[in-house]
Amino acid sequence: MKYSRIAVGTDGSAESMKAVATAASLAQAYGAELTIVCAFYGNSGSLLDAPHGKGSTSIPVISDERAQEFLAEARRVAQGEGAQKIEVLAKEGSPVDVLLHAVEESGIELLVMGNRGVKTLAGRVFGNIPTGVARHANVDVMLVNTEKHP
Repeated sequence: MKYSRIAVGTDGSAESMKAVATAASLAQAYGAELTIVCAFYGNSGSLLDAPHGKGSTSIPVISDERAQEFLAEARRVAQGEGAQKIEVLAKEGSPVDVLLHAVEESGIELLVMGNRGVKTLAGRVFGNIPTGVARHANVDVMLVNTEKHP
């Protein structure tokens, strides 16, 4: 299969940037368009649903401005991997919902994500973003083992 539209999620963490690098390498190899997505919680009401605390498996992004900073860094990472056609998208909402919506709206064929939270007890008990997306996505989902990247 040749992918022509690939997406990757980022929350600004080092682990998510490793997933961005992997997605960008794939986009470069396939000549595909790359969409980098960052979800954010724009008000205190939606932040109540955000993961938090010591057992949290993700860092909530709390503003569009912060999301744009993370996306700018992710674009630099993607360009460093040779991706040519890069689109960035910051959208308010839960990461799972935002990623699934981006897949549907943009015709994404492959969604790349880091595996942070998949192997943790909190992630297994309370859920995590990669598992939530993989369960509900109607496209191929690639989990990048961010623990093995230098």
